[in-house]
Amino acid sequence: MRFAIDTVDDSGNDRLYIGTPVHVSDDKLHLKLRDGEVKLDIRKIIDWFQIDLSETGERVELFRR
Repeated sequence: MRFAIDTVDDSGNDRLYIGTPVHVSDDKLHLKLRDGEVKLDIRKIIDWFQIDLSETGERVELFRR
């Protein structure tokens, strides 16, 4: 399930990533992108939204509990 994740980089610029969350460790969200993977600092995430529907058609949480 893909999410669009809006972050701010060290220079203060907004960055938008689209990918599938893999897991969270060391306060970083590991996100699988189309052409690789990125680790995003959780405290720099500004906003996010779900792109794909789940199998049941419901919304899911970015940070699973």
